[in-house]
Amino acid sequence: MIVRFDPKPEELRDFHVGPLGPHIGSFAALISQQGYSRDKGWHKVKLVADLSHWLQRKQVKLKQLNKARTDAFLRGRWSRMSKQSGDQLTMSQLLECLRQSRAICGDTPVRRGSIDAMAQDYCTFLLQERALAPTSVQQYLPVIRRFLFHRFANSQIRLKNLCAKDVTDFVLHDSSHRGRRSAQLMATAVRSFLHFLLQRGQIAKNLAAAVPAVAGWRLSELPRFLEAEQVERVLRSCDRRRKVGKRDYAILLLLARLGLRAGEVANLNLEDIEWRTGELIIHGKGARVDKLPLLQDVGQALVDYLRKGRPDCSCRRVFIQSRPPFVGFPHPPNTVCSIVRSALARAQIESRHHGAHVFRHSLATRMLGNGASLVQIGQVLRHQGVQTTEIYAKVDLTALQRLALPWPGGVP
Repeated sequence: MIVRFDPKPEELRDFHVGPLGPHIGSFAALISQQGYSRDKGWHKVKLVADLSHWLQRKQVKLKQLNKARTDAFLRGRWSRMSKQSGDQLTMSQLLECLRQSRAICGDTPVRRGSIDAMAQDYCTFLLQERALAPTSVQQYLPVIRRFLFHRFANSQIRLKNLCAKDVTDFVLHDSSHRGRRSAQLMATAVRSFLHFLLQRGQIAKNLAAAVPAVAGWRLSELPRFLEAEQVERVLRSCDRRRKVGKRDYAILLLLARLGLRAGEVANLNLEDIEWRTGELIIHGKGARVDKLPLLQDVGQALVDYLRKGRPDCSCRRVFIQSRPPFVGFPHPPNTVCSIVRSALARAQIESRHHGAHVFRHSLATRMLGNGASLVQIGQVLRHQGVQTTEIYAKVDLTALQRLALPWPGGVP
């Protein structure tokens, strides 16, 4: 590993002041592992030392340190000097370092009966009892917070007072400024939350039935896709002379050649690449694990990135942020979709759909055009049932023309 910031113990000795003094060394080691430059690393260490002095003046013990106190420290600091963009990140890194060493406890428990407490309980239920993927939970929780805030914004949370009108009012209000898919997700999350409350005995009636259905006719849309030439143009738009270009090219190839989902690409680990057998281990939806062949051009792109583009770091994720801290993407699916949007813009491709899923649809459409059956397409895309693959039948215009009835009065 190339170490860019590696302070010696004697260089840190002057910072061993206040309650954070004994932990300066371990924090500096963490920053070093994350690949920060010498200037950035010293700025972070000095900021933590200033916090330690502040805690000493305020007579705050280390065990009492939490996000609220680091926020108070930063507000006072920013009133005297210019705000630095990385200050809040430094505080988060420090708190995580202290939690890992058990110098401080985990996050302070939220006040019972608050919106945060309800969301925390529901989150635990989804993860432990429903076994939902963390990415799905992250989509549900903002909806539940909006629902509770909409009903109890100016009053204490009393779930026993919830009624059907509260549910329908929220759904109609929240869906009025959302797209169809977002509105469907919102309705699903609210139903799930109401079932959770009923199961816990926090409401007496099953209010899930009061959630209005959001119209969404199955197979009502054409799959969004790019033409084969457009896909290649997007791939060529990556400047593979640069490290970030090597990374983005490998990501786009995984999407275009194997039809992976955004989260599957971002969460790929180094040990998921089986070089000897030429396979990739994919951790998909619903805790499903599959193996896909490592195609030659995909493998070459991964080797080029891993050898010449990936930062030296201890993180096991394949794809790493291009700037320190050198860790995996903090918001995995969103980051991959942002990479896709940037690539489409560079290739000057006008498309109503800019998400990573457009490559998955493009692969399926191209396979169909080359004579693959729906069953074969479903196997490549790892669909649970053939019903999910049926939408691609609408793209096979040649086969559909044979089924179409003649238009009255038209040319025979």
